[in-house]
Amino acid sequence: MLIVNYQAQKINISTFCELATPISFEDNIMSVPKVTINELSDAIEAANNPSVKTVLEGILNDWMDLQYGKSTPYTTGKTVLPVSATIEDVETAVKSDADQKFKDIFGRICDTYKTGDLTPQSVNDGSWDPKFTPVFVFVSGNP
Repeated sequence: MLIVNYQAQKINISTFCELATPISFEDNIMSVPKVTINELSDAIEAANNPSVKTVLEGILNDWMDLQYGKSTPYTTGKTVLPVSATIEDVETAVKSDADQKFKDIFGRICDTYKTGDLTPQSVNDGSWDPKFTPVFVFVSGNP
């Protein structure tokens, strides 16, 4: 079920996965949350929750597959779930005590999975082969 509220000419989509704040329609289309490799690596090391760790490792592995040009369901846009993660892992991660920037990523994955919309939302900045069309790319290189 999708709940849409019209307020001040902005559409707010209430999240399926109980995020602390709703994702706005503008954010849903225009900006994909990003973390650096260092931030992701640090979060994987610090993760105490097995579901959070599984989702974060999946995000890293999917990004590596994209960098190395490996065709997978994630890199070809057939799924938004990180490799080895289930929707239950992602839902658990959304409710975890992870840093908010990661919870935003988990929420985005969860919401998109539930809608079934596999339209690519990340713009290729030239860092991956254009033959791949992942729905999301949450990782960027280190500055």
